[in-house]
Amino acid sequence: MMRSMTVLRLLLTLMLFCVFTQADDQLGPTVQTAQIKQGRLTGEFRDNSDSPRILSGVQSLINHRDAPGFDAYDPEGRKSSAGLNFEHIISGHKNDNNKFTPRHGRYTLHQLPGEKSVRLVRRAEDSPWKVASTLTYTLVAPHYLDFEFRCRATDAKLFGERGWALFFFANYMNDVADAAIHFRGIEKPGGEETWIRGDAPGGHPDWNTGGTYRHVDAAPLEYDDDVKFRLNSWSYDFPRFTKPVYYGRAEREMVLILMFDRGHTPVDEMRMSLLKFKLPRHPRPAWDFQYVVHRVEENREYGFRGRLVWKKFVSPEDCLQEYEQWRSRLLR
Repeated sequence: MMRSMTVLRLLLTLMLFCVFTQADDQLGPTVQTAQIKQGRLTGEFRDNSDSPRILSGVQSLINHRDAPGFDAYDPEGRKSSAGLNFEHIISGHKNDNNKFTPRHGRYTLHQLPGEKSVRLVRRAEDSPWKVASTLTYTLVAPHYLDFEFRCRATDAKLFGERGWALFFFANYMNDVADAAIHFRGIEKPGGEETWIRGDAPGGHPDWNTGGTYRHVDAAPLEYDDDVKFRLNSWSYDFPRFTKPVYYGRAEREMVLILMFDRGHTPVDEMRMSLLKFKLPRHPRPAWDFQYVVHRVEENREYGFRGRLVWKKFVSPEDCLQEYEQWRSRLLR
């Protein structure tokens, strides 16, 4: 029995190695930029070759019917203009690599077959954390951008005794009507689920222009006393979200909705972040999110799926309905 388990583990490791080390020609051509149009949306995607001057991920996203010429993302912010941008890998111990490591190093962009998808690929040897990862973007008519993140750590010891890993993704928005994010959640222990306007107020000792909301079942992340880069690791005790979906109101009566295939599990969880470092000078918040692996295991694959919606705002209930419809399709 033990021998069978060992063989199975070796086969799984080999399979994961093959997935994360595909030749470029198997993935499709390597490109610096790619433009995709589906339905009402046109998205421009970039690799890491000019980062951090120009960030990787979604460089621009335009809904030609609902807001012609209006980019969802900040078109002017130097070093802070992108969407679904893989920005940090963070641990619970002091480490210079807790800040901005995905912005540096080789991170190739590949045009996938079908002309609807692109994929960013990072090899473990190009990551200071020895984490291989892929980030796939797919435009879906009429106004959806689906995304999937997969990762594998080849040296779990780098995440220290606490063992958790936080993967941080940024959305640097263009002008918005309201800087807050809105989600279903509870205001206090035992409270009823309701719509909550999360405006990331100050008060926490590690607050720095914003904060993070966690799931109702999630515990706070613990980190060493000598950790200095804390703004993305701490979270509000309350309110907490109950469903893994939130929206923000942009200018031109537009709404950005972000939803995920999980909220909290024994293995991993999602968190929602709002940072306001450009406010009040510019009405351009960062509507960010985090993916947390509770204890990293070597050569185990982790990841999540999500959907971004960029369309005219109808109502909070319509935003929730978008999530429920997407979730029901995932469960089929």
